[in-house]
Amino acid sequence: MKSSRADRLAEVLDGFLGDAPEIQAAAVVSVDGLPMASALPPDVEEERLAAMSAALHTLGERAATGLGKGDLEQVFVEAEDGYVVLMAAGEGAVLVTVADRDAKAGLVIFEMRKTASRVAEIMNGEATAPEAPLRGVPQDEVFEPAGSLDEPSAPVLDPFATPTEPFLSPPPPPPDSDEDDHAISSWH
Repeated sequence: MKSSRADRLAEVLDGFLGDAPEIQAAAVVSVDGLPMASALPPDVEEERLAAMSAALHTLGERAATGLGKGDLEQVFVEAEDGYVVLMAAGEGAVLVTVADRDAKAGLVIFEMRKTASRVAEIMNGEATAPEAPLRGVPQDEVFEPAGSLDEPSAPVLDPFATPTEPFLSPPPPPPDSDEDDHAISSWH
């Protein structure tokens, strides 16, 4: 009998924790924030860890590519009592590791790379499309992004807004709008 993907991922995580005792917890989560497999202490909520990890990973990807630094390799969060490290692990998956303060960061990352490779083999061996199509939605549109970073389709968050300014500001006008022409001609 073939074991499920979740069972195989759990076996990989158990081996990972056995190889690196300074690692307190590990999980494989989807980039959408859903738990896939975990080896967590009882006080850590699997769903919450998955959601936070996916958000951190997505922000890391956007920062790396948005600043022209290429593909994201890992997100490393250093806190007072330890580390949280996130690393891509195959199509649509993220390996999350929680380590204590005394852990050697280089060793944790080394072990994570080996484990992420094993997770990727499991993930890439599985079909990545949904098992059942979404009714009424053409399948080529299911995974399309709503907009691009260059052309916002929704209000843009302004982190530098003052209390008198709204935090959400409208998207900037397109470069070919009449406003730009008037602004340029007023300088002549």
